Amino acid sequence: MARNKEIIDTIRDAWNGLSSDQKTIAGVLATIDTAGKAFALRDLARTNSKRVRGPKWLWTPVIGAVNTLGWVAYFVVGKKR
Repeated sequence: MARNKEIIDTIRDAWNGLSSDQKTIAGVLATIDTAGKAFALRDLARTNSKRVRGPKWLWTPVIGAVNTLGWVAYFVVGKKR
C-alpha cells in the first residue's frame, strides 16, 4: 500500500507542477481521445463484419485499450473502404 501512495503522490505532484495552459492542453487531448474511442466503438458496432478487417471482437479491446493508436488503427487499417 505504501508503494501505491508513493505513485499517487508522484502523479499528483507532477500534475500540480503543470501550468494552467498545460493542464488545459492535457484536458483537450484527453477529450479528443475519449471521443475518438467512443466514435470508433460506435462505428464498429454498426459496421457489417464483412467491412472490417479481422474479427470485430478483436478490434474492441484494441480500440479501448491501446491508447490513441487503437482507435486510429481501426479507422486506418481495420475498416475497409
